[in-house]
Formats: sequence, C-alpha cells, structure tokens
Amino acid sequence: IFGAGHISTFLSPLAKRVGFSVVVIDDRGEFANTERFPDADEIMVEPLSQSFDRIAVTPSSYIAIITRGHIHDHAVLKEALKQKPAYIGMIGSKRKREIIYQALIKEGTPKETLQKVHSPIGLAIGAETPEEIAVSIVAELIQERERLRKRLA
Repeated sequence: IFGAGHISTFLSPLAKRVGFSVVVIDDRGEFANTERFPDADEIMVEPLSQSFDRIAVTPSSYIAIITRGHIHDHAVLKEALKQKPAYIGMIGSKRKREIIYQALIKEGTPKETLQKVHSPIGLAIGAETPEEIAVSIVAELIQERERLRKRLA
C-alpha cells in the first residue's frame, strides 16, 4: 500500500484478514507507523517511488497506490509499471488518471501498459467513506487474486 492516509488505515487490516501480506509505505513517519497500522507486516518510511529498491515485487504482488497527490501517484505508478506485479490499482478521479496517464505516455510508457492499471481503484459499488472505499479495494483484490489462481491452474 503506497500512502498511509485514512483509506489505507482501513485497507491494511482488511487486506490482512483476507490473506494478503501488507506493506505500508509513506514518506511521513507520523502517518506510517505501528500505531496506525498494527496489522501491517512491514511499514516503510521513505520516499515513495524510491522504495521499490527495498521491496520484493513479484508477478503475484498487488500494489495499491493511495497517496496524497498527483506528483506521488505519477512517480509511484511509473515505478510500479516497471515491476510487472499481478495488480496495480490507483485511487483518484478519471480526470486525475488521465493527467497522470498522459504524462507517462509523453515519457514513453506504452498505452497498452497503462490499460493494465485499475483506476479508479476498487470495484464500482458506490463507495464514499474511507471504510467503504477500503471494502471496494479489497473486493477487487480478491477478484484479481482469483483470476490469477485460475490462470495459473
């Protein structure tokens, strides 16, 4: 989970309870800590996009980008796409997504690669509160995990 804001505090324990290993990454220690994320397997406080050097992303990893702004989302998404995980989801409006996608395309990211990103993140269930958004994200993670299992079976 990139970003340790309100949604992430609900997403982390829920994802953990349904069987995902959880790593929370944020550049703000006052947000990314064991008090706010007691169920996380690991908490990293460092520049978001630079953390890929220290985490083991595999083809069965799931990345949720829930940072506090366009600049962070852009940088994290750019690095996440290089890792080729099973899933990348990014929070935000369609307008924000298009701004970030257009910037990445200008930097050389193929459009086909961006089509693999789930944005807005989560299933479209009408979620509005941080708790509901976390539920929609975990539902999508479960759905994608099942798709991956079927592909590998």
